[in-house]
Amino acid sequence: MIGGLTGLEREKSNQFAGFRTHILVAVGSCITSITAVQLFISYSAYSNMDPARLPAQVLSGIGFLGAGAILKNSSGITGLTTAAGIWATACIGIAIGYGQYVLGITAWVLEMITLLSLKRIDKIFFKKSTCKLYLTISSLEAITATFVILKECKISIKNFDVNSKGSQIWTAQYNISYDRRIIIEEIERRIRDVDGVLDLYFYDK
Repeated sequence: MIGGLTGLEREKSNQFAGFRTHILVAVGSCITSITAVQLFISYSAYSNMDPARLPAQVLSGIGFLGAGAILKNSSGITGLTTAAGIWATACIGIAIGYGQYVLGITAWVLEMITLLSLKRIDKIFFKKSTCKLYLTISSLEAITATFVILKECKISIKNFDVNSKGSQIWTAQYNISYDRRIIIEEIERRIRDVDGVLDLYFYDK
């Protein structure tokens, strides 16, 4: 249940690792801990077993699943929160498998607070920046192409203005808002490759 509820939040955020993935991670890690404890109880008289050895392999192996949730695109890196959430869900599953119910549930509550409440605070106070984008273009089609690139990179366009300079030359000004983690240099490179874009620069307000 804990894994599923965590996965629902990721599902609502349109992440690839969502509801079912988190359930499987939580169940698998919990089973591993229970198995490790039962093996220790059953065979500790016959061998020097470490009940933490199997769960330790879960934590190292979960890195491969987390790496699959991290994506590099033209505007930056996404999926880091999901990858960290998968790892945290595995830790919670291990704790519950060992019978540490209070610790596991407390950790889950803190994880959900981080994903839900702190997500909003993060967006409001830390990650939004605004600036102006100036373009010199020789084709009005370049405006449409620039709009597409900005939308693909999840950059919010507050407003824009276009002025003619004569002789098939225009200037365009965009007031934009964007996540500070976005790699502006990558966006600049993509816009410069658009047919009709002669020059551009960003100006911080």
